[in-house]
Amino acid sequence: MSTRSRIAAVAIVLVAVLGYPLVTLVGGAPRFPTRDECARAATASTEDVQVVYARLDDPVAAEELLRELDRVGFVGASVDFDACGRWKVSYAALESFEQAEALAAQVRDAGFEARVEAQD
Repeated sequence: MSTRSRIAAVAIVLVAVLGYPLVTLVGGAPRFPTRDECARAATASTEDVQVVYARLDDPVAAEELLRELDRVGFVGASVDFDACGRWKVSYAALESFEQAEALAAQVRDAGFEARVEAQD
């Protein structure tokens, strides 16, 4: 391979290695949602609501919370990986904001945390 060919090969690699990130970031650095942005509080006008018991970093802790909720009678919840990289324990089979509020109040009365949120 001639010197000219080597220089051309290096130039092509450099353009790819340096050019792609520059072109990708022209619109600004990538933005990821904050943990607070993953939880959207529901209002009376929110159509699809859920009761969120917790958002946890540990899937084992999420499963333990789910078992504890089942043990005391709050069945039907699920554990899902949310868009912010956390494990969400929630119940979504609700027909209205009012129904979600009533369930959340019962859950809090039983000593657990519960928030009414818009579904993801």
